[in-house]
Amino acid sequence: MIRHLSINNLMLIDKIEMDFGLGLCVLTGETGAGKSMILESLELLSGRRVKTNLRSDNGQKTVITALVEISKYIFIKKLLDQLDINAEDEIVIKRIIDNDGKSKAFINDNLVSLTTLKAITLNLFEIHSQFSEQGLLDNSTHISTLDDFGNYQSELKKLSETWLQWRTLEKEYIKERSRFEEIKNKREEFQIYYNELKNFEPKKGEFEKLDQKKKILQNSRKINENLNEIINNFIREDPPGIEKLFAKNLLMLNQIRELLDKTTINEIEKLNSMSFEASEICKTFENFLNQELDHSSLEQIDERVSDYKKLSQKHSIEPDLLETKLIEIKNKLLLSEESNLNIEKMGAKLKDIEKKYLDQSAIISNLRKENAELMDDKINSEFPELKLENARFQTVISDCESTEFGKDKVVFNIKTNPKSKMGEIKSISSGGELCRIALAIKVTAEQESVSTMVFDEVDSGIGGAVSTAVGERLKKLGKNRQVLVVTHSPQVASLGVHHFLVKKKLVNNITSIDVIKIDGHDKTKEIARMLSGKQITNEAIEAAKKLIES
Repeated sequence: MIRHLSINNLMLIDKIEMDFGLGLCVLTGETGAGKSMILESLELLSGRRVKTNLRSDNGQKTVITALVEISKYIFIKKLLDQLDINAEDEIVIKRIIDNDGKSKAFINDNLVSLTTLKAITLNLFEIHSQFSEQGLLDNSTHISTLDDFGNYQSELKKLSETWLQWRTLEKEYIKERSRFEEIKNKREEFQIYYNELKNFEPKKGEFEKLDQKKKILQNSRKINENLNEIINNFIREDPPGIEKLFAKNLLMLNQIRELLDKTTINEIEKLNSMSFEASEICKTFENFLNQELDHSSLEQIDERVSDYKKLSQKHSIEPDLLETKLIEIKNKLLLSEESNLNIEKMGAKLKDIEKKYLDQSAIISNLRKENAELMDDKINSEFPELKLENARFQTVISDCESTEFGKDKVVFNIKTNPKSKMGEIKSISSGGELCRIALAIKVTAEQESVSTMVFDEVDSGIGGAVSTAVGERLKKLGKNRQVLVVTHSPQVASLGVHHFLVKKKLVNNITSIDVIKIDGHDKTKEIARMLSGKQITNEAIEAAKKLIES
């Protein structure tokens, strides 16, 4: 529901502010007073492109702002949340048009595209006029109108849930197939790599050991020479080696041990430990020197080290990671087999869900066909009282591609005289006829919808009892929602819960538009003007009072 509307610098409007409420809101005024400009502002807020003749002559930006209540619009709240736009129960929609005709749209001060603006406002308000692109002129809205008439919301919910399951699983299935195809295309390559590495049997740490052994075998002569000399330096008698020198010095120190201080005695102990460690080091050198080296294995070791290097370069990894690579390739081959089985299971489940969707779609389709006949009869019965006695309405249901709403395409067809052929509603040329047809459909079909409805020229070419019938239906439509009507009919205006008078004013030879909310005597006076013209008579005042009272 639109709570507040602000229009600045739109054609002849300098600045107007309007506070709306629930129920039937009527806008009246003399012909050419500027009522259509208010509808233009709502069209712009709904995302329509800017016409060149809409800009003000004062050279300032056009700014249109609306405060809209969205407490009952769960879908819109979700959409705003997806766009990271903070919103509670109200949003501010703004459209700014620069002097060069370029425009920007904002929702709660967040810049949005016209596409986003249209998506947000699509369910907020419908504009029914000859030149509007909204409402019944948009065939995509017809299916929801029929579904609103029918009492099968629980079935629609089942269909929507099944559709979501189907599409979610289908995405997973496509993703899994893509992954399988990627592995499948490389499976032969993976198998070659796996066989090669499996036959090689790489082991973590083996390359480093083999490389070290290879170096020892290749340099064994030099190693033996150096170690023999080093061991000799440890154990020789003359001149004394390292072990002899340690023993001699320790003997001399122990002879005077009792004469030394505690710190020096501690150093003697350290020297004693060093003597023991030196002996152990010498034994380690002797053990290394005495080990048997198999020089005949050098060729085998060299070959395996070389294979390690080739395979590591081939897979662009360190030699020590070849065992890990073998496990990784093995897992990919297993994954290929597992993925293939998974695809088969997903494919079978996908068929089951698709069948469930098609069955549910068939149920919905049958319900739509049954309710379409009932709705057509009720809408057609509304036409005579709306001076559309020659009109004939028909709902056409045909097959279409699968959607969240089933496999039905719903289009409303009509003809306005007996000799013409049925055609789509948007082919109707008369704005007044179009609005009355829309009124008949909305009153009949939409009982639960809460969107704001806007009607222009709804009373064009009618009067008397027909105008009263139109007014009664507009008031009925506004029982649980907001309805805005631009009208020249006193019968319609008298039924308005909120009444706005649109008039021109002349200040310093400059014409501008003003809007005043009226009630009481002012409302009676305006309806009297609508009854009698510029000269308001006492009889017109009395007639206006009777209209309002009745």
